[in-house]
Amino acid sequence: MRRIYGFLVGLLLLVAMYSLIFIQLMFMEGQVENAEPLTAIYWVVVTITTVGYGDVVFHSQVGRLFSTVVAVSGITIFFAVALPMMVTPWFERLNRELPSRPERPMKDHIIICGYDTIVETLAEKLTALNIPYLVIESREDVARSIFRRFPTIYGDPANRQVLLNASIHSARMLLANQKEEINAHIILTVRAISDLTVIAMVDDLGRSRFLGYAGASRIISPKTLLGTFLAQITSTPRKGVFPGAISLFGKLMLVEIPIYSQSFLVGKKSHDPAIIETGASIVGTWQRGVFRPVSQLGEGEEIASNTLILAVGDLDQLSRLRDLTTSMLREGSFVVTGYGDVGRRVVKVLCELGIHPMVVDRRDLVGKEFRTIAGDGASEDVLIKAGVKEASGILIMLNNDSDVVYSTLIIRNLNPQAFIIARANYLRSTEKIYMAGADYVASVPLVASHMLAKIAQAEEEALAMLYDGLEIKWHHIGKRSRLASKCVGELDLSKRFECTVAAISRAGQDVAAITPSTVLMPEDTIIVIGPPSGIQAFARFYDDGILPVRMWRRRKKQWMQ
Repeated sequence: MRRIYGFLVGLLLLVAMYSLIFIQLMFMEGQVENAEPLTAIYWVVVTITTVGYGDVVFHSQVGRLFSTVVAVSGITIFFAVALPMMVTPWFERLNRELPSRPERPMKDHIIICGYDTIVETLAEKLTALNIPYLVIESREDVARSIFRRFPTIYGDPANRQVLLNASIHSARMLLANQKEEINAHIILTVRAISDLTVIAMVDDLGRSRFLGYAGASRIISPKTLLGTFLAQITSTPRKGVFPGAISLFGKLMLVEIPIYSQSFLVGKKSHDPAIIETGASIVGTWQRGVFRPVSQLGEGEEIASNTLILAVGDLDQLSRLRDLTTSMLREGSFVVTGYGDVGRRVVKVLCELGIHPMVVDRRDLVGKEFRTIAGDGASEDVLIKAGVKEASGILIMLNNDSDVVYSTLIIRNLNPQAFIIARANYLRSTEKIYMAGADYVASVPLVASHMLAKIAQAEEEALAMLYDGLEIKWHHIGKRSRLASKCVGELDLSKRFECTVAAISRAGQDVAAITPSTVLMPEDTIIVIGPPSGIQAFARFYDDGILPVRMWRRRKKQWMQ
């Protein structure tokens, strides 16, 4: 940096010297009108940079010789001084050797072998949880594109020295996120030097046993998990089973329940007597990617079809509420477009539950227990033949997000009443798919990051609700908290933060029926749900009682006992 400052000072002195010579020569030529400092500096700058507008020129031989010297000196300064001193080092920094070890020693971190869209989503969750991580990437172009955004080292994750450079002996766990064959090599290398927990990612669970033979601690297939989850939330519910339920306090759970067009609850209000009699409480609705706390729903606003309601209660209460939403789903009332990894799992689970959908795929699927039609899942003619106009539920499981958006637009136009569930291959496509008309969108990166974050925190791995735009906070109310002794309605959290209080734990009692007149007491622990921005704003404003993660785990164990 001192060299650069010295260069700039020297350049300014050179410009000053040339300007003085310019003024003297202009006097000698009789161009008195140009013999002034501002014109001199202007001429020197445009000449030394070889711009040369030609509006101020010398007529004498001495003047022209001086012009030549100034122009040549400018070229020399650029190529001999400025280029090697500033431009070349900048390019060298861009193309410098990729890091082969972390910048500082790491411990209790997660080693991620291989970058993809899953890692991008997972990194956000780990950062929010203050869990350190390190990406090992073997593809040079990928490593160069990410090492400024994520802690990254370049190398082969199946190489012993690369793993040692990644501080494997002090790591929390390792994620093998490559193809199955490469994952096997990585796991074998890890097992030769460490007994670290190794999580292997696979597309096909049928090949998972070989990674188990290699020494994988756990094997996860995000596509299988996503397919199972989507099939379960759209199918006729099984008694006592709530896919994606989140445990709150004691027996209380937060669940999502789809409202089909034939549901009894369509047209009812959230405080309808039939809902109140179930004992469960509706805390919000989720419609086409937008969460609305129940307190934001107007007095006369009714529950619309193709809405997901978020409800809190125990198993019996929630079962009674779901019984109100269940509609008679006739055979063949489901259409699945796409029979890839996710679509195959969706169809398998639906068939196991007694629902045999119509499946649309480019391939001619023969000998299956369900009806099929060969064709493009984004073709209007094919979709009409598949029966989307009469379908109650449609699951779009195509591999290309552009096709998913286009197919969703077609299906929504053909059947405005259908409950459309779509798979997003990239998280950034979720909003567009919702805009196209989908009622529920889930993605493989979201599933994988959700599961891996739970494993990293040593929590239960059950797949919970998959909303990218919804967060849940456990908040402890201290004696001096601004929440203490306040009514929920008085706080108006839905208007201020777009959040709502879903449940309260008070002196061993769990409360799910939250009303505007409910008073929050000191030492209460409340569940607050809302969008990430709202939860963050709530936490900043009421930060006196946020439970640290470890403290929450201890408290959670006490509640669960």
